Amino acid sequence: MYFCTVEIEEQKDIVSIARLMDTIRDIRKVVRIIFMKKMKSHNIDVTIEMIEVLYILWNKDQINQQEIVDKTNRNKASITSIIDNMTARGLVQRNADPHDRRNNLIALTEEGRMYQMKLAPLLDEVYATFQGSISAQDLDNTTAVLKKLLQGMTCRTAANKE
Repeated sequence: MYFCTVEIEEQKDIVSIARLMDTIRDIRKVVRIIFMKKMKSHNIDVTIEMIEVLYILWNKDQINQQEIVDKTNRNKASITSIIDNMTARGLVQRNADPHDRRNNLIALTEEGRMYQMKLAPLLDEVYATFQGSISAQDLDNTTAVLKKLLQGMTCRTAANKE
């Protein structure tokens, strides 16, 4: 049994959610553009997609490709291409999984770890520019609402799979 916490009862709720989704998409697009400009100005030649994979590996190194697919919401072919490119650049390597010979574990190289030191300050700068006049309390409230919405959507998705 699934307990969903988000109920859409009126048409105005649907319109509000559509506006929210548009805003989230617009924010994502602007953050991407600003971050790419910042990376270019610092002569860092990696894509946003590569940064997503690096970020995942900085938090948990030595994971299988499927876990990266799941965390990025990209398809396996796309992630394979990204990992191939990152391997060619010396940022990651594929290691045999000692528990399952069919799998490779994706691991950071020393170069991949060094990128964290290069990128973390840039990420902090970009995120700081977005806060502007928004209070920490407003950010916390917004995050709480988005998590509540995500929980309801995730619950519905899981219930529909049964």
